[in-house]
Amino acid sequence: MNKYIRQEILEEIGIEGQKRIRNAKIAIIGLGALGTVTSELLTRAGIGELLLFDKDIIIIENLHRQVLYKEKHVGKSKVEIAKKELNEINKDTKIKIIKEYLSKSNTKELDDYDLILDCTDNMASRFIINDYCQEKNKTWIHAAATGIKGNILVVDNPDKFKKIIRTGETFDNCNEIGVINTITMIVSATQVTQTIRIITEKKHSKELIRINTWNNEYDSYNIKN
Repeated sequence: MNKYIRQEILEEIGIEGQKRIRNAKIAIIGLGALGTVTSELLTRAGIGELLLFDKDIIIIENLHRQVLYKEKHVGKSKVEIAKKELNEINKDTKIKIIKEYLSKSNTKELDDYDLILDCTDNMASRFIINDYCQEKNKTWIHAAATGIKGNILVVDNPDKFKKIIRTGETFDNCNEIGVINTITMIVSATQVTQTIRIITEKKHSKELIRINTWNNEYDSYNIKN
Protein backbone atom coordinates (compact mmCIF):
# COMPACT_ATOMS: atom_id res chain seq x y z
CA MET A 1 0.00 0.00 0.00
CA ASN A 2 1.28 3.46 -0.92
CA LYS A 3 1.19 5.59 2.23
CA TYR A 4 1.44 8.81 0.17
CA ILE A 5 -1.35 8.06 -2.30
CA ARG A 6 -3.62 10.80 -0.91
CA GLN A 7 -0.93 13.35 -1.71
CA GLU A 8 0.00 11.88 -5.07
CA ILE A 9 -3.56 12.13 -6.35
CA LEU A 10 -3.60 15.84 -5.57
CA GLU A 11 -3.23 17.86 -8.74
CA GLU A 12 -0.98 20.25 -6.82
CA ILE A 13 1.54 17.51 -5.89
CA GLY A 14 1.21 14.41 -8.06
CA ILE A 15 3.69 11.54 -8.37
CA GLU A 16 6.54 13.80 -9.47
CA GLY A 17 5.88 16.19 -6.62
CA GLN A 18 5.98 13.34 -4.12
CA LYS A 19 9.34 12.26 -5.54
CA ARG A 20 10.64 15.76 -4.94
CA ILE A 21 9.35 15.64 -1.37
CA ARG A 22 11.09 12.30 -0.84
CA ASN A 23 14.38 13.71 -2.13
CA ALA A 24 14.25 16.97 -0.16
CA LYS A 25 16.49 17.79 2.80
CA ILE A 26 15.09 20.35 5.24
CA ALA A 27 16.70 21.97 8.29
CA ILE A 28 14.46 23.03 11.19
CA ILE A 29 15.87 25.52 13.67
CA GLY A 30 14.05 25.22 17.01
CA LEU A 31 12.02 22.26 18.28
CA GLY A 32 9.43 24.05 20.38
CA ALA A 33 5.79 24.66 19.48
CA LEU A 34 6.41 25.49 15.83
CA GLY A 35 9.23 23.02 15.35
CA THR A 36 7.34 20.04 16.71
CA VAL A 37 4.31 20.60 14.48
CA THR A 38 6.37 21.50 11.42
CA SER A 39 8.65 18.48 11.78
CA GLU A 40 5.72 16.11 12.31
CA LEU A 41 3.81 17.38 9.28
CA LEU A 42 6.88 17.11 7.06
CA THR A 43 7.66 13.63 8.36
CA ARG A 44 4.11 12.47 7.66
CA ALA A 45 4.34 14.03 4.19
CA GLY A 46 7.34 11.80 3.44
CA ILE A 47 10.18 14.32 3.44
CA GLY A 48 13.52 12.67 2.70
CA GLU A 49 15.65 14.10 5.51
CA LEU A 50 15.23 16.47 8.42
CA LEU A 51 17.91 18.22 10.45
CA LEU A 52 16.64 19.19 13.92
CA PHE A 53 18.62 21.94 15.65
CA ASP A 54 17.98 22.75 19.37
CA LYS A 55 19.77 22.56 22.71
CA ASP A 56 16.76 23.02 25.01
CA ILE A 57 15.09 20.50 27.28
CA ILE A 58 11.35 19.86 27.55
CA ILE A 59 9.48 21.71 30.32
CA ILE A 60 5.96 21.03 31.50
CA GLU A 61 4.54 24.52 30.96
CA ASN A 62 5.15 24.18 27.22
CA LEU A 63 3.40 20.85 26.71
CA HIS A 64 0.09 22.46 25.78
CA ARG A 65 1.57 23.43 22.40
CA GLN A 66 4.69 21.26 21.83
CA VAL A 67 2.81 18.32 20.42
CA LEU A 68 5.57 15.71 20.05
CA TYR A 69 6.27 15.68 23.78
CA LYS A 70 4.50 14.06 26.73
CA GLU A 71 4.68 14.54 30.50
CA LYS A 72 7.11 11.60 30.79
CA HIS A 73 9.54 13.53 28.54
CA VAL A 74 9.92 16.53 30.87
CA GLY A 75 13.59 17.27 31.53
CA LYS A 76 14.81 15.42 28.44
CA SER A 77 16.40 16.78 25.27
CA LYS A 78 13.93 18.17 22.74
CA VAL A 79 15.79 16.94 19.69
CA GLU A 80 16.44 13.47 21.10
CA ILE A 81 12.77 12.93 21.94
CA ALA A 82 11.65 14.51 18.67
CA LYS A 83 13.84 12.12 16.69
CA LYS A 84 12.45 9.12 18.57
CA GLU A 85 8.83 10.20 18.10
CA LEU A 86 9.29 11.08 14.43
CA ASN A 87 10.99 7.76 13.71
CA GLU A 88 7.90 6.01 15.06
CA ILE A 89 5.64 8.13 12.83
CA ASN A 90 7.49 7.46 9.56
CA LYS A 91 10.60 5.32 9.21
CA ASP A 92 11.08 6.63 5.64
CA THR A 93 12.29 10.01 6.85
CA LYS A 94 15.93 10.24 7.91
CA ILE A 95 16.32 12.33 11.06
CA LYS A 96 19.58 14.02 12.04
CA ILE A 97 19.86 16.01 15.28
CA ILE A 98 22.24 18.66 16.57
CA LYS A 99 21.97 19.31 20.29
CA GLU A 100 23.21 22.89 20.11
CA TYR A 101 21.86 26.38 19.70
CA LEU A 102 22.37 27.82 16.23
CA SER A 103 25.36 30.15 16.13
CA LYS A 104 27.58 31.71 13.50
CA SER A 105 30.18 29.02 14.20
CA ASN A 106 27.92 26.04 13.45
CA THR A 107 25.91 27.26 10.45
CA LYS A 108 28.10 25.02 8.27
CA GLU A 109 25.85 22.18 9.47
CA LEU A 110 23.14 23.68 7.23
CA ASP A 111 25.17 23.49 4.03
CA ASP A 112 23.69 20.23 2.73
CA TYR A 113 20.07 21.27 3.23
CA ASP A 114 17.76 22.63 0.55
CA LEU A 115 15.61 24.88 2.71
CA ILE A 116 15.95 26.36 6.21
CA LEU A 117 12.85 26.67 8.40
CA ASP A 118 12.81 29.21 11.23
CA CYS A 119 10.91 27.72 14.15
CA THR A 120 12.82 29.69 16.77
CA ASP A 121 11.55 32.07 19.41
CA ASN A 122 14.28 34.72 19.27
CA MET A 123 15.49 37.37 16.87
CA ALA A 124 19.19 36.61 17.31
CA SER A 125 18.78 33.18 15.71
CA ARG A 126 16.73 34.66 12.88
CA PHE A 127 19.44 37.17 12.06
CA ILE A 128 21.98 34.33 11.97
CA ILE A 129 19.72 32.39 9.58
CA ASN A 130 19.21 35.46 7.40
CA ASP A 131 22.94 36.25 7.20
CA TYR A 132 23.79 32.62 6.45
CA CYS A 133 21.17 32.34 3.70
CA GLN A 134 22.35 35.61 2.19
CA GLU A 135 25.92 34.26 2.04
CA LYS A 136 24.85 30.88 0.63
CA ASN A 137 22.06 32.21 -1.62
CA LYS A 138 19.46 30.01 0.08
CA THR A 139 15.78 30.50 0.79
CA TRP A 140 14.41 30.28 4.32
CA ILE A 141 10.93 30.51 5.80
CA HIS A 142 10.39 32.76 8.78
CA ALA A 143 7.64 31.76 11.22
CA ALA A 144 6.66 33.27 14.55
CA ALA A 145 3.74 32.94 16.96
CA THR A 146 2.90 34.44 20.33
CA GLY A 147 -0.35 35.31 22.05
CA ILE A 148 -3.07 34.94 19.42
CA LYS A 149 -1.02 36.11 16.42
CA GLY A 150 1.48 34.69 13.96
CA ASN A 151 3.63 35.56 10.95
CA ILE A 152 4.97 33.54 8.02
CA LEU A 153 7.28 34.85 5.30
CA VAL A 154 9.26 33.07 2.60
CA VAL A 155 12.58 34.92 2.62
CA ASP A 156 14.03 34.61 -0.87
CA ASN A 157 15.78 37.95 -0.47
CA PRO A 158 17.44 38.85 2.89
CA ASP A 159 16.27 42.45 2.58
CA LYS A 160 12.67 41.24 2.96
CA PHE A 161 13.34 40.10 6.51
CA LYS A 162 15.24 43.28 7.36
CA LYS A 163 12.29 45.34 6.16
CA ILE A 164 9.70 43.64 8.39
CA ILE A 165 12.03 44.00 11.36
CA ARG A 166 12.33 47.73 10.71
CA THR A 167 8.56 47.93 11.17
CA GLY A 168 9.01 46.80 14.78
CA GLU A 169 7.57 43.31 14.20
CA THR A 170 9.73 41.39 16.69
CA PHE A 171 7.05 39.38 18.53
CA ASP A 172 6.88 39.30 22.31
CA ASN A 173 8.09 36.37 24.39
CA CYS A 174 5.52 33.65 25.15
CA ASN A 175 6.70 33.68 28.76
CA GLU A 176 5.50 37.25 29.07
CA ILE A 177 2.19 37.35 27.18
CA GLY A 178 1.28 33.68 26.80
CA VAL A 179 0.26 31.79 23.67
CA ILE A 180 -2.79 29.86 22.51
CA ASN A 181 -1.93 26.49 20.98
CA THR A 182 -4.13 26.99 17.92
CA ILE A 183 -1.95 29.81 16.55
CA THR A 184 1.19 27.68 16.62
CA MET A 185 -0.66 24.91 14.77
CA ILE A 186 -1.93 27.29 12.08
CA VAL A 187 1.43 28.99 11.60
CA SER A 188 3.26 25.67 11.30
CA ALA A 189 0.68 24.31 8.86
CA THR A 190 1.11 27.41 6.70
CA GLN A 191 4.91 27.15 6.90
CA VAL A 192 4.79 23.51 5.81
CA THR A 193 2.43 24.28 2.93
CA GLN A 194 4.87 26.91 1.70
CA THR A 195 7.69 24.40 2.09
CA ILE A 196 5.91 21.79 -0.02
CA ARG A 197 5.08 24.38 -2.67
CA ILE A 198 8.75 25.34 -2.93
CA ILE A 199 9.98 21.73 -2.94
CA THR A 200 7.54 20.72 -5.66
CA GLU A 201 8.49 23.81 -7.67
CA LYS A 202 5.03 25.33 -7.51
CA LYS A 203 4.43 29.04 -7.10
CA HIS A 204 4.63 30.04 -3.44
CA SER A 205 3.32 33.08 -1.59
CA LYS A 206 5.81 35.93 -1.52
CA GLU A 207 3.79 38.11 0.83
CA LEU A 208 4.11 38.42 4.60
CA ILE A 209 1.23 36.32 5.93
CA ARG A 210 -0.21 37.59 9.22
CA ILE A 211 -2.77 35.59 11.20
CA ASN A 212 -4.93 36.45 14.21
CA THR A 213 -6.58 33.18 15.18
CA TRP A 214 -8.81 34.68 17.87
CA ASN A 215 -10.43 37.15 15.47
CA ASN A 216 -10.32 34.83 12.43
CA GLU A 217 -8.14 37.31 10.55
CA TYR A 218 -5.82 36.18 7.76
CA ASP A 219 -4.01 38.97 5.94
CA SER A 220 -1.10 39.23 3.52
CA TYR A 221 1.21 42.15 2.80
CA ASN A 222 3.52 42.67 -0.12
CA ILE A 223 7.16 43.15 0.92
CA LYS A 224 9.05 44.74 -1.96
CA ASN A 225 12.59 43.51 -2.62
